[in-house]
Amino acid sequence: MEEEIKINDKNNNDESLKYKSWKDRFIAFINGVLIGLAIIVPGVSGSTISMIFKLYDKMMKALSNLFKRFKICFLFLLPILIGALIGFVSGFFAVKSVIEQFTFICVCLFAGLMLGGASEVAKEIKIEDNKKRTTLDYVLLIIGFIFPIGMSLLFYFLTDFVSMNDLFSSSSFPFYLYIICFILGIAISLTQIIPGLSATALLMCFGAFTPIMDSVSLTVWQDNPMWLLIYVCLVLGFIVGMLLFSNIITKLLDKNRFTTFHLLTGLAYGSVIGMFCNTEIISVYINYSQGAGNIALDLGIGIPLFVIAFIGSFLLVKYGLKHK
Repeated sequence: MEEEIKINDKNNNDESLKYKSWKDRFIAFINGVLIGLAIIVPGVSGSTISMIFKLYDKMMKALSNLFKRFKICFLFLLPILIGALIGFVSGFFAVKSVIEQFTFICVCLFAGLMLGGASEVAKEIKIEDNKKRTTLDYVLLIIGFIFPIGMSLLFYFLTDFVSMNDLFSSSSFPFYLYIICFILGIAISLTQIIPGLSATALLMCFGAFTPIMDSVSLTVWQDNPMWLLIYVCLVLGFIVGMLLFSNIITKLLDKNRFTTFHLLTGLAYGSVIGMFCNTEIISVYINYSQGAGNIALDLGIGIPLFVIAFIGSFLLVKYGLKHK
């Protein structure tokens, strides 16, 4: 009897991962394009986008079962992967040039997008059917909120001892930098699994965003070919993290979705604050204090963009919920 139930569950899971039409495949492809852009754009969470497209649970299921049921899971993930690759490559150079010139304005824009998108995460902890929050729920919510802010500030103060920019600027990379990049790859994978987290915002927290973006140059590769090994470590860490944590998150959501989303909601909102207190944006504040940059222009454009981005992202989430 138990074996029969397991077989039925397996068949149901397989059916849920099959696209009904080319329209569904195209929607998954667009979701992938936006995920690819989200890896580059600070403040935009790839997993939040997947929740808006109603593909998040299926993606986690496909990733966690990739080796168990490879064919069905791979065919489901394929249009998303193709879209993500296109989105990543097409958005890379445009975002790179814009952020270098208008760092604070871009952070305001992306933080607004992130705050609006966080409402999709927060709706999962809405109390219904007389359900009550436990002490654990509140604790996880607070931990989630504090964690990205604390990490941002921690890595800012650690730059007095070890600067990621200095490590990447050295002519020969120390061996432990490759280990750090592997761990960074794992951390980036978490931003594509946990709603509300941003890959670029995380790299900014570590002070690694600008060095890695600036490294994409033939001149840099010729001067230091070991950058290619850095990329390999990042990619390997990303793959390992996606396969490992997608399985963990899937089990947590299946076992206690309500409590798990308290942690995820805290992370989503805490990451917005972290956007304004990480290593790279603090350097902009220091420039302001020294008379460099145009603080009036940045505030005059950045704050309205934050509000507009928040409203636009919030309405997009509401539209997505209305048209499931």
